[in-house]
Order: sequence, then structure tokens, then C-alpha cells
Amino acid sequence: MAHGDVAGSFPSAQVTAGGGWVCFEDEAGAWLSGPVRRTWGRAGQTPVLRLSGKRSGRISMVAWICFREGEEPRMIYAIKPSGGYTKKDFPRFLALLHRRLDGPVTIVWDNYSSHISKHVKQYAQRQDWLRIIQLPSYAPELNPVELLWAHAKEKIANRAFRSIDELHRATRSALRYIQRRPELLTAFLAGTGLEIAPPASSP
Repeated sequence: MAHGDVAGSFPSAQVTAGGGWVCFEDEAGAWLSGPVRRTWGRAGQTPVLRLSGKRSGRISMVAWICFREGEEPRMIYAIKPSGGYTKKDFPRFLALLHRRLDGPVTIVWDNYSSHISKHVKQYAQRQDWLRIIQLPSYAPELNPVELLWAHAKEKIANRAFRSIDELHRATRSALRYIQRRPELLTAFLAGTGLEIAPPASSP
């Protein structure tokens, strides 16, 4: 990977050796009031969103964009209808990721408190299939999942949701749309300026 292997934790050849996956991870939220974006409207008539009055409801989302040399990129995600993710969630998520990808995994994520918790670090140390790279502080531009969230939120923009279930369905539909388009996942990585380097060849 470029940018000094994101945080200088591993050289590129070591990250990609053994045919493993490199997975970028991030979390986000979506609210009943929905994001507001520029849109079309009749001349002289400003479009109006009619809200239900339930403006505090939200869902939490987590996603991984995963790359391996010679394969199409993959996206794995989860949605939680209430509350955020804690340090107890991430060992379970990492185990799920390993089962889905069926190979060694290098996780690239930020310094969210649950990511760097003792609980998660102890779990990671016990897994011979797992490596973790920390992104530099305040560097969302190096995480392609940030671009995934921006794209997904465009698809649910300018809508007022009447219930958490309705918001959940719309968000899931937006994420599935992205999940089925590996060319978008590749574009998100390109948008960060990073690239996955192939394994070093043997002399």
C-alpha cells in the first residue's frame, strides 16, 4: 500500500503475502430525518421535506471493503437498529469476516476507542490469521469506506423516514446496491490514493 503502508505498521509485501485479504473498516450512523442534499425543484418553489416529528431515531452501520490480489473486491456490512458498536462487538465481527473470506485478513481501521481497546487487542493477538493496521489520527481521506458512506447516503438523501424499519430497509437497499458493484469498491480505493501492492516475487 502507498502512504507508508497507511500507518507504517507493515511493509506491502508482508501485508499481501500468503494470498490474504486487506479489509478497510468504518462505522457510520443514519437518522430518521435523513441527509439533505441539493436537488431539483420547480422554479420559485423550494422543495419541502415533511417530517414525522420522530427526529432522534437512528441506526448504526459497519462495513468492510476487502481486496485480494487477483480477485474482485468484496463488501461486507451489518446494520444495528439501535445503539452503537462497542468493544465486545468487534471480536465477533472479525471472526465473521474470517469465515466469510476464508483466508488471512489484514484489517485497516481508525483509532476509535473500541478498535484500540484491550479487549480487541487481546483477541487479535490470539488469532494467527489476523493483522491490524491503525490509520493515522484524523485521516478519513485514507479510508475507502468513508467514500462508501457518502455514496450510500446520497441514495437515502432528501427523505423523511416514518420509522426505524423504513430507514433500515432503505439503507440496506443502498448498501446492497453498492455491494453488487465491485467497480464502485475499486473506485472508492482509488479515491484515497492508496493501492494494494501485489506480493513480492521470489528471487
